[in-house]
Amino acid sequence: MLELAISLRDMLASEQCRLVLVESCTAGRVAATLGELPGISQWLCGSLVVYRNASKSAWLGVPDSLLDDPQQGPVSAAASRWLARAALERTPEANLAVAVTGDIGPRAPPATDGCIFLAAAFRGGPISRSASDSSAADAFEISEQQLRLVAPAPRDASDIAARQSRLEEATRATLSFAVARTIRLTS
Repeated sequence: MLELAISLRDMLASEQCRLVLVESCTAGRVAATLGELPGISQWLCGSLVVYRNASKSAWLGVPDSLLDDPQQGPVSAAASRWLARAALERTPEANLAVAVTGDIGPRAPPATDGCIFLAAAFRGGPISRSASDSSAADAFEISEQQLRLVAPAPRDASDIAARQSRLEEATRATLSFAVARTIRLTS
């Protein structure tokens, strides 16, 4: 997983791009993985761990109507888009926000069990352009992806090994998504 983190750090540096993360189901593991790398503080603005709905609402303004919606809820593409956009709005020095939300289990509803939703919000161009162009703050481009984890669901709260497998898979998927979105910034 460190290879992905190194690739992401190097791409962020190459593109003069600063990243902010919003992590729900990964509980900060993406930021912790990046934090192992020397020099990451120049490119990683921070990470919000919003594990519970109350945190999503209070910290990032996710409406209760979205979080309580049985058709969408906190584990949805709409929620991940909201998280990414809100993080970028609240982090003026960042020009890329990546958000992940999902249901790792145990006891996840069948419709969302093992499902993760990723979203990236982009603010125009490299740091030098976005910092000097105040209109860029309103011009976000959103990219998203939905994945189904292949690791088996934890049987219950004592099945730590299965939970760790899913957390690792979700963290790897989030890092891969961030790498792909950073590459897209160069296109």
